[in-house]
Amino acid sequence: MKYKVKDINRLVYPILLNYLLNSIFEILDQAIVGHYSSQSFALVGIASSMIYAVTGAFGIMSTVFNIIAAERKGKKDEAGFESVFAINKMLTLLIGFLFFIIGCLGGKLFFRQVYGITGNDLIEMLSYFYPAAFTVVQNMLIFQYSAYYRNCFNTKITLYSTIVSTIVNLFFDYSLVFGCFGLPQLGTAGAAWGSVIGLFVGLFIYQIPYWRKHSPVIAKRMIEKNTIKQMFRLYPSFWGQEFLENTILVFVVSGIVSRMGTDKMAVYSLLGTVGGIVGLPVYAYAIAAQTYALQKRASGNKDEAKEYLKTGAGMAFLVIGIVCICCWIGKEQMLRCIISDTNIIQQAKKLLIFLFAIQLIKVPYQIYMSYLQGIGYEKLVFYCVAAGTIATSVGVLICGTLWKLSGIYAIMFLEYLILTWIYKGYTR
Repeated sequence: MKYKVKDINRLVYPILLNYLLNSIFEILDQAIVGHYSSQSFALVGIASSMIYAVTGAFGIMSTVFNIIAAERKGKKDEAGFESVFAINKMLTLLIGFLFFIIGCLGGKLFFRQVYGITGNDLIEMLSYFYPAAFTVVQNMLIFQYSAYYRNCFNTKITLYSTIVSTIVNLFFDYSLVFGCFGLPQLGTAGAAWGSVIGLFVGLFIYQIPYWRKHSPVIAKRMIEKNTIKQMFRLYPSFWGQEFLENTILVFVVSGIVSRMGTDKMAVYSLLGTVGGIVGLPVYAYAIAAQTYALQKRASGNKDEAKEYLKTGAGMAFLVIGIVCICCWIGKEQMLRCIISDTNIIQQAKKLLIFLFAIQLIKVPYQIYMSYLQGIGYEKLVFYCVAAGTIATSVGVLICGTLWKLSGIYAIMFLEYLILTWIYKGYTR
């Protein structure tokens, strides 16, 4: 047990620190906009939730890569491992640029029809959304590189990339939003342009060690037909699950919240930011546990694979529990760091307990789901998520109308609880 804890922690610490830096950047990024204008904060929250949802849906390519890569690594197939990465990177560029073009052409119609945003609010939102849409392809590439180096057990490069890109990002965010250091004052749009610049720097840092290891000619030779077939066999279920859970459901919830008024939009966005940082250990431990478990399973040791899952879940519960307690004790100061509007803060404080409960139940949910997807149960996960999304959408619509945000969060907790019970049964 001790060596499993040590193995997972060795992989988790750089991943967790990387996620932490990303979340700090996200909080500071939103805090810059929040202190610029509460109205802008609400609008950026809606636009960014859409960007994050799409990024997550397309980012599933890195999850597929991580599963296949762990299998190849477990079997000591280095050529196959490199082949998967080369193909995924090309597909990422193609899909990412396609979304950017579609977003630029249809963004105005989408926000007007789906979210009911018009006039100057729509103009301000689009000034942020158009450049932010380009961050989808950038983040997709970053996900690929992160999974690549993680399977090589070299997570330090991810940490270096995040540190540098975060510093650059925040500098340009602040400078372009408020017009400092001789740069133009772009307002809300400045936050998006700062992200684009920072992510470019992060990608460059990722690429440097890869250039040293591979040449373009070698990369072409690494592409295998069997690898392409395996990847495309997995994509539909993974994309479907991610699209339903983190795109469709997010759109439904965001659409319902947006019609509750600007205050509720701001509260929802604020809690989403807090939830992002509180839930960091969930994804860090889930990724670490999945990587080790899949490699052990590929090498023929299924019992040890399950031990890694249990170890990862237990450690994640402990860490998240401590984080939730700390956040509850300093909730006033924490929320005020993000936004200065007292009314929004008071409303958000009442809902923090719902947020913490959701983050805790997501520990077993995320760990068991990611493992099942890696061992051939991806279709089962897809069907469960499809049923859950339909039921949750109906529940959110009804409970959101009756009890506003508290009703929405209660339904979301119930969904995670039921799916966790189902997934755990299939891992036995």
